[in-house]
Amino acid sequence: MKKYIYKIGAFFLSLPFLGVTASCDDWFGIMPQSEMVAEDFWKDEQDVKSAVGACYRAMLEDGFMRRLIVWGELRSDNVINGLGTDTEIGYILNANLNEANSYCKWNDFYTVINYCNTMIQNAPMVRERDADFTEEDLNHYLAEAKGIRAFCYFTLARTFKDIPYMETPYVDDTQRFQVEQTSFENVLDTLISDLKTVEDVAVSDYGDTEAYNRGRITQKAIWALVADMSLWRGNYRQCVDYCNKILTTATNPLSLLPADTYFNTVFGPARGNSDESIWELQFDPNTTNGAVSTFYGSSNNLSPLLSSLDFDGQNGEDWWGGLDMRHAQSYVEDGLYMIKKYTSYCYATDFEDVKANDFQYGNNESNWIIYRLADVYLMKAEALAELGDIAGAVDMVSYTYDRAHPDLETGSLKAQYPASTSQSVIRDLVFDERQREFLFEGKRYFDIVRRARREGSVTALVNTYLLRKYVAMSLNQTTVLSKINDIDAIYMPIHQDELRLNSLLEQNAFYKTSEDISKN
Repeated sequence: MKKYIYKIGAFFLSLPFLGVTASCDDWFGIMPQSEMVAEDFWKDEQDVKSAVGACYRAMLEDGFMRRLIVWGELRSDNVINGLGTDTEIGYILNANLNEANSYCKWNDFYTVINYCNTMIQNAPMVRERDADFTEEDLNHYLAEAKGIRAFCYFTLARTFKDIPYMETPYVDDTQRFQVEQTSFENVLDTLISDLKTVEDVAVSDYGDTEAYNRGRITQKAIWALVADMSLWRGNYRQCVDYCNKILTTATNPLSLLPADTYFNTVFGPARGNSDESIWELQFDPNTTNGAVSTFYGSSNNLSPLLSSLDFDGQNGEDWWGGLDMRHAQSYVEDGLYMIKKYTSYCYATDFEDVKANDFQYGNNESNWIIYRLADVYLMKAEALAELGDIAGAVDMVSYTYDRAHPDLETGSLKAQYPASTSQSVIRDLVFDERQREFLFEGKRYFDIVRRARREGSVTALVNTYLLRKYVAMSLNQTTVLSKINDIDAIYMPIHQDELRLNSLLEQNAFYKTSEDISKN
């Protein structure tokens, strides 16, 4: 059972940032927010705890969650249009993306970052005011806030490339932020260095409270973030080292669930917090996951905005390698190929022939997983592939592949890919396995961006992977290619409102020269 764990501090709800304004009336009209924060809030540990809770709670907001899905999935080859319609989502799906689209707005993420910055700046003063608030407890909270902040900045950088980076909170309506962009590389290097300062003081285990172990930033969540960012920075040895920390540390143990139970237990509505989870956002009947309902469907929404690509039709059944439980349980043909991960319970017993009536929608309570054990295996696999360790990479892929293929002999993948296999083939193996394992989890488009950055070109990715999505949607290939076959087009444009608010911002290169993109 889930447990609701976050208490939101009232003052955090009224903090403005980057064009998100709040009047003094929002704070009962008593005094300026800066005075309220300094004088009346930061008194004892409970205030710090509430402040950290507000950081988590802000990540559950619909705008934040929608962007995790839109930025991580919508432009990937996982999804096409569903039964529902939405003008701005339609523009993105049809490769008609420009700076006026509201999904280019980043204020939901900077709001969370501002909460984190406020907490990080003010929490140390509470040590002077509350004799019972220990240095150890302070460090625990700081590690959580820095972990949340790092994830938000990391997501923004993967989406927009160069972004404003700041560690100073915005707490006064009189402040006017003119902050220039920091390069993608410097943002990630700064975040990695910052996380290393707290990795040894973060909570390693919350005991029997699984909602805390999986719902709050732990030491393993910090390590997962460092491993992930190291992968993006091309520091493959560091990625392997941090994956090994997660895999070898006994506290807060992780394990892959069996093939026949993992779908419902890991992703099922009102479940979550499984033994293979590292960090997931917590939803419940009082705070439902409306974004998943909007995009993937629910009992209250039978016309979701997205459906799955027909992978059999595009790749052939051999792409799955036989009876793949991820194929059987993540989506099903029901008019279109309807997404079932995160939305439904699967009641099938014969996974050879799973049908639509083998699924039942839940109540929009699905947690959203940020990192789980499969991430660690496949991040390490990708890093090892880049280091030229073919056998090691295949061994890591085997963990998720074997779990997904209960009809095959354990280790069968290793026979297909001996140590003499070329590096390029193993790169594709890891890339495809990540797609199969993380379908609809908000990771696929970022995988495409990372590979494009590594290759220095998007052409091969467009022709091999992305173009099939637009073919399935019956779009003109020549028109689509003009809008996506450019290395600078892999990022989102910065929204026009942000450019007006902050004169130091510079629009991403592709959209400077493509302002005439028409909306068809």
